[in-house]
Amino acid sequence: MRRRRTKARLALACCLALLAGCGGATTTAPASDPDKVMAELSSFTDELARKVEGAQDPAAGVAEAQTLLDSRKAGLASSIKAMKASPGFQKDQEARRKWLEAEVDDTTRVSGLKARLIEPAMRDPSLGRRLDKLVADYQELFKD
Repeated sequence: MRRRRTKARLALACCLALLAGCGGATTTAPASDPDKVMAELSSFTDELARKVEGAQDPAAGVAEAQTLLDSRKAGLASSIKAMKASPGFQKDQEARRKWLEAEVDDTTRVSGLKARLIEPAMRDPSLGRRLDKLVADYQELFKD
């Protein structure tokens, strides 16, 4: 009888340990949460645009923005890729709609920097080329 209770307790302890492990896995928030990725990207886009728009010297502002983009591009691209690949995102039409809207808004904001700096870029062709590179590199974040 005593041996039977010990085996039952051992089996119960094993089952509880397994259940605790499974419960922990289901309550963890996914790393590719669309709202989090969109907020991170929007914040980054604002910071990038402010570097260019707030600079006294447009060339220096574009250079700072390019440095910022280069330093964070890999992390942002991997977050976007993970989000797009997640089954939850692929099934959630509302999340995909919000993502498309955020993507258009953010790329439009960065592309609009070219229009804001058209005059300085015409006077300085190298500025125009660096600005084109900044916009193209930013748009690369969204390529699959």
